[in-house]
Amino acid sequence: MAPPIASAKITLSCPLFAADFDPRNHGILLVGGGGGEGRSGVGNKIALLNTSKRQEISELVDIELSRDEDSVTSLAIAESQDESIVALAGINSSQAEQLKGNNQHLRSFRLEFPLRKTESQEDTTTARAEKTDGRNTTPLTQVSLFSSNVGEKDDEKSAGKADTYQRLLRLSPYKSPDQPRIGAISTGLASPGEIVIFNATSCPQTSDIIARIRLADGEEAEDIDIIELEDEKFLVAYTNGTEVCTFEISSSRRSNTAPEVRAVFTIPKSQPKRSKYRALRFISTTAILLLQNTIDRSGCEISILSIPRNGNGTIVRRKWLRKSIKIGLSLDVVNFGEGQNHERQYFIALAGSDQSIETLILDYAPNKGYSSLQVYSTLNGVHPFSMTKVCFSHYRPPSYPVTANTPPQYVKLASISLGNTVVVHTFPLSPQRTLQGKETSSPRYALKAPGYSETLDTVFTTSIALLVVAISCFLLQAFTEIRGLTPAYLGATGWLPDRVRDSIARPYLRDIIVPDSIAPHVATIPAYTGATSSSTPSIITGEQLRELLNARRTSSRGGDSTYSIIDSIIDSVEGLSSHPIIIKHNPDEDSIYAHLHHSQDSTDDASSSSIEQKHKVRRWENLLPEQRQRWRHYLSKTGHWAVEEGDQILRGIFFGEIGGVLAAAAGG
Repeated sequence: MAPPIASAKITLSCPLFAADFDPRNHGILLVGGGGGEGRSGVGNKIALLNTSKRQEISELVDIELSRDEDSVTSLAIAESQDESIVALAGINSSQAEQLKGNNQHLRSFRLEFPLRKTESQEDTTTARAEKTDGRNTTPLTQVSLFSSNVGEKDDEKSAGKADTYQRLLRLSPYKSPDQPRIGAISTGLASPGEIVIFNATSCPQTSDIIARIRLADGEEAEDIDIIELEDEKFLVAYTNGTEVCTFEISSSRRSNTAPEVRAVFTIPKSQPKRSKYRALRFISTTAILLLQNTIDRSGCEISILSIPRNGNGTIVRRKWLRKSIKIGLSLDVVNFGEGQNHERQYFIALAGSDQSIETLILDYAPNKGYSSLQVYSTLNGVHPFSMTKVCFSHYRPPSYPVTANTPPQYVKLASISLGNTVVVHTFPLSPQRTLQGKETSSPRYALKAPGYSETLDTVFTTSIALLVVAISCFLLQAFTEIRGLTPAYLGATGWLPDRVRDSIARPYLRDIIVPDSIAPHVATIPAYTGATSSSTPSIITGEQLRELLNARRTSSRGGDSTYSIIDSIIDSVEGLSSHPIIIKHNPDEDSIYAHLHHSQDSTDDASSSSIEQKHKVRRWENLLPEQRQRWRHYLSKTGHWAVEEGDQILRGIFFGEIGGVLAAAAGG
């Protein structure tokens, strides 16, 4: 179970579409949005927020942008210094300028603040700057990097329209101020679509363009991500919704030819429900995290795509999220750094269509690979309206060795929405101090200790399943014993109070057979299987005998129901009701056996006498009082007869003992 998660919230004056944390300070968050061009009452703005306090968010810089231009659609911090930051933003020019072929969609700003938190300061002593109205903000550049231009289109459908905008802006990870970074932007509502790779300087110009990727007609990049390789080389990945494509690029490359783009994975068309990729993030140079939505809004899935340097990629892990998340809106991931054995933990956040944020944990070990995706926490009702973006702060491990003076480590998660709200959650981290059973002074940090291996998870799950099956079988056996359907292996009837046992418990009645010592010629005949010959006795099961006696009891009381019982149960064996019933008791086994005696004339006195002589039995009415008492005990014990039923139902039945000690008979 996840520990309590601290959160803070602020409401600004416009809907928000873009956000990014300062790469050097996770207490500084940049957000932007607006109502677009010509929408009265809703302006366009960029705000710099102080999120260093866990329960409070405050504005440091508030930049009101022109209402004659479009809103902020994408945003990233390209440069970070102690006194200022440089932000790149996607802002379309006015429609009038776009129709002239002049859409300066990529802007850069320098935002200054009087005082900012240094890395050595505590969380509660950060940034004592007063809010400014943008006077400390300097616009740097406005440039168009896309080759497509609305004004150059000569078809009638495009004339008078200005829909193309800078949909995505993604920068390579920040390492240090002196290391180069590249950026990628892509078009939205353009035909054909385009991706532009450029050097992410504080004042990007057309001369900083490294490469252009021309997409197919009607195709757009749904998401882009960049990871650094080596020697100023980068690996770029993007998805058009159905394919995941990658290409390598160098920050020093200058060429008119596009780099070689390789489609590493395509959603199989054989899938029963066609899906679409919404977002992707690198988790290593050989693996990509994917967010996939079904086209019918029936759910979303997170998967891990393994991408070898050569060849096609394969999905190695996947996890469907809870059903209340119809579609995933935004995805981000943060890595907490490597341990001494190169093990890592990733923290994943996903914004759902139900205004919730799902966070997951992914562990990696070189000898085991990626573990299964585990849900860490579910944050419900984060925003009043649909979220537009989630992003993590940039985590940097503390200086080693870790001592008692090392400040607490944590990571922040920001989310923004169309409802003008910004929410920041703070997740504390803990050091993993043990390494192969030994204490280490250079621990890696994680949200929680890595989970058990999948083998142990499988063993645990299997054990629980077997335990559930065993308990179910035990309860079923106890129930069948109480209802008299199986022998008393458990003795469950004895567990019940006397009153309950008398009302619901029934004794077990085994099938009644004729032993070889009485009738060697008797063949076992299943209950209710049809007619029997005159020379072969019909074998009566315990249930049949009980029904026969119940039928006699009903007959003795009068009523037409006698015939229905006999017809449905007894007469299923041809001639069953017309033959005498012979019951014998085996003292050695303490069992009662019964069968039907077949004769040509079974109802007259001569026939009864022959039965008594042949089987050494006597009728009930001919038994001595002590013999009748003995038979009452046997019949009651085996559940064929109860005292309150009376002796009337026993008349006309032959009784005897297998050993010949007791011979009693009754005619049928």
